[in-house]
Amino acid sequence: MQFQHFFNDAQYVMAESDYHFPYVRKSFFVKEKVQKATLTVSVLGFGEVYVNGKKINNDLYLTTYSQYNRQKKTDVPEFFHEDEFFKDDIRYSVYVSSFDVSAEIREGKNAVGVLVSGGWYRSGRDMYNSFRNYGDTRVCFRIEIETVTGARYTVNSDEACKWQESFLIKGGVFEEEQDENKEIADFALPDYDDSAWKPVAIGEAPQAEYRALDCPGNKIMRTVTAKLVKAKGHTKIYDAGENLTGYPVILSSGMKDDTIVCRYSEELTPDGELDEKHVYGQKSVFRTDGRKEHRLRFTWHGFRYFEITSENGDDLQCEKVAVVHADIQQTSAFSCDSEITNWLHDAYVRTQLANYQCGVPTDCPHIERKGYTGDGQILCETAMQMFGAKRLYKKWIQDISDCQDRKTGFVHYTAPVFIGCSGGPGGWSVAIVTVPYQYYKAYGDVELLKTYYPQMTAYVNFMQNNLQRSLITLKNRSNTRCLGDWNSLCFELLPSRFANSCMYVDALQKLQEIAKTVGADGDIPALKEKEEQVKAAIVKAFYDPETGDFCWNEQASNAFALKIGLGDKRTLANLVNRYRETKTYDTGIFGTKILTEVLLQNGAADVAYGLWSSDVSSSFGQWKKDGATTLREAWRYARSYNHPMFGALVGYFYQYILGIRQTENSAGYTEIIINPLNFLRIGKAEGSLETEKGEIGVAFHTEKAGKRFLVRIPEGVKARFVYEGVEKPLKSGENEIFCRV
Repeated sequence: MQFQHFFNDAQYVMAESDYHFPYVRKSFFVKEKVQKATLTVSVLGFGEVYVNGKKINNDLYLTTYSQYNRQKKTDVPEFFHEDEFFKDDIRYSVYVSSFDVSAEIREGKNAVGVLVSGGWYRSGRDMYNSFRNYGDTRVCFRIEIETVTGARYTVNSDEACKWQESFLIKGGVFEEEQDENKEIADFALPDYDDSAWKPVAIGEAPQAEYRALDCPGNKIMRTVTAKLVKAKGHTKIYDAGENLTGYPVILSSGMKDDTIVCRYSEELTPDGELDEKHVYGQKSVFRTDGRKEHRLRFTWHGFRYFEITSENGDDLQCEKVAVVHADIQQTSAFSCDSEITNWLHDAYVRTQLANYQCGVPTDCPHIERKGYTGDGQILCETAMQMFGAKRLYKKWIQDISDCQDRKTGFVHYTAPVFIGCSGGPGGWSVAIVTVPYQYYKAYGDVELLKTYYPQMTAYVNFMQNNLQRSLITLKNRSNTRCLGDWNSLCFELLPSRFANSCMYVDALQKLQEIAKTVGADGDIPALKEKEEQVKAAIVKAFYDPETGDFCWNEQASNAFALKIGLGDKRTLANLVNRYRETKTYDTGIFGTKILTEVLLQNGAADVAYGLWSSDVSSSFGQWKKDGATTLREAWRYARSYNHPMFGALVGYFYQYILGIRQTENSAGYTEIIINPLNFLRIGKAEGSLETEKGEIGVAFHTEKAGKRFLVRIPEGVKARFVYEGVEKPLKSGENEIFCRV
């Protein structure tokens, strides 16, 4: 929709100078009692919105992150100025929020006020001295009022608004510094005297699609108790007990004119200090005004340990830490009698939730905080199973769509786009196909597939124009690296062209299914021809007919091939034998999931179990022994301790330990099969998934004579049970099945 649809003749207003964190307010008078009032607002940055002194937005960080508007070269670091991003014809979205403020607006004097921070619109500098600036922060609002007599008023942001500097000295997502002495708690009250405030400047409305916000915002989801681990002088170091996202609530004696500094880390050194390698430049500063509680307002950090220091010697304390992420709940449950399996499941849950931030599934919550399409597309199937994240992924699919070059069909590697990002045109850009596809499979939304199908085919056309010897490359994007299976133990063993080409073929196969679903059957022969073309090139370049291996059976290469229908019995046998012997993953973010899937689908359940339960030096088990509570970015020497990407295989605990899978042609869980595999080292398990049709639950335990299963099926779902030669239909409600050994 256009800007005028939401705001009519309202205007974006902003501070008059190069200042980006203002208070903005407007007073207005209502002659009669109010029947109904609706506030519509867009904040380019983050904002807190008040009517007559009451904060209206319960979510933190209004408004969600998006590809707001075209960036100027002057608004990005100089080393990005030659990036081909500036040649691309991408799209832009600005999200608009609406609130019912009927109870807040009264007859007589009223005021609306907004406190603005940089947010993602003006991010501040990250640890690499890089930043994301889209322009000057600004706010637009419109209040539509209907009185009891039917009279109608509108209150718009315009030249009559005023602004004043706020308490924010720094205010982007990477940094926040407060001067509490400058906070004006009553700035949005009707009787507040703003005569000394300055007139606002009028800012341009971005040339973008304006969209009603329907995506869960960030909230304080819970609090945890911090434990003091070290005190030295005026400095204290605390342990939050788990790796998390949010901020500590710092308590002081109420000393004025002190400076409190809080620093954050994911790790401690052996002598109990913050490990600087895991601080990532995260720091908060509070210049005190005598209050006793100090907390962040417009950003979060990723940490387990934090250090608080008083420059003037106050005795600081911290009793609780606020855990902050998008208001998304885990809608699944899983447990079994394998300790490492339970740990891996729970660590993934904690990591994934920490990386739902401001409408984007991020790669990490502290360093880059980007919506990498590689990480996001490999995780989305698992995440859509396990979390109530439907609205967030629908919004993120729009971000991916926005970040496609309309001239060529090229899809960027982050959504929203951050220029200069690297990735692979298979593993990353393929998200334009795989994320809508998995959304359809999870929720049954055919209309979404129809909406994005033209962009999927545009992506395929781009890929075909960039093939060299029918394999994936990026000959027309000279500034972009073509990564392969990211963060495997040895990058060079699995050629990037092989990994990207295999994942492109997988997308072509999904796209043929999509074409049939949306009624574009005529496209299928050409898509099939493209699939066969690339598969033939993969075989020619990477297959050894003497052994049956692809790329020497290194780093799950045979699994990549088997997943797309290549290879023979030797390919599978060599793969299984390799990992039965090595008993550990040597794969990157794609190969880890693909390898696990291929092993489980081909009767090698205990080989797969041996991989995820391994405790060698590069394994999930080693992370657990190290005391990790979240998943890491690399098997060894990880930079970040909060990356969900290696957790994509956790979805298979539901699909193969519990056995909850959709049949081949099902979407939205209309037809399922309960087909648990027989894991020799898992004797009991239970869990459930909340689907579009209702909750599906499975529990089993081993008895002397066999296994007893309890299966719960919601109404309207066609289901059957298959296990070790036993097959029977399932009814809605509770089903009990005993399978003899």
